[in-house]
Amino acid sequence: MRAVRRRYAVLLIPFLAACAGDTLLGFKIGDIGGLWIASSYEYVSTANPSLRVDIVVRDRALFTLSVDDSVQPPVVGSTLDDGLGGNSNRSGEVDIRQGLLTLGLETYVVVHENDQMTLTNESVGFDFGSGIEPATVVISLDRV
Repeated sequence: MRAVRRRYAVLLIPFLAACAGDTLLGFKIGDIGGLWIASSYEYVSTANPSLRVDIVVRDRALFTLSVDDSVQPPVVGSTLDDGLGGNSNRSGEVDIRQGLLTLGLETYVVVHENDQMTLTNESVGFDFGSGIEPATVVISLDRV
């Protein structure tokens, strides 16, 4: 019985070691390091998902994100020019094990594939025309 447990443990160690740096989403921080520019920055109404506003298209907003993977935990910085005269800078970190990125007080779920990344936060608010209401923001980014 002990021999079976030892074999099981020996087989499991390489598997766990291989996964240690990966997130649940299957990427390592080096995969998302670098400079990113948003191709869309879309707010989706929670009450009416067909109600959507992409501020990149509508307002010519510009959102840039930089991920410095040379430090641990990885440091993130962002700049948003909302296209209407407002600018904001935020900083945060990446949790590669959970697949989360924080910017200021907001937390985003990261989905990454090659030179494209999507950040999603389901806990924001946006004014679609009749006051601020609950919304999801979905930011699509391309690596520069």
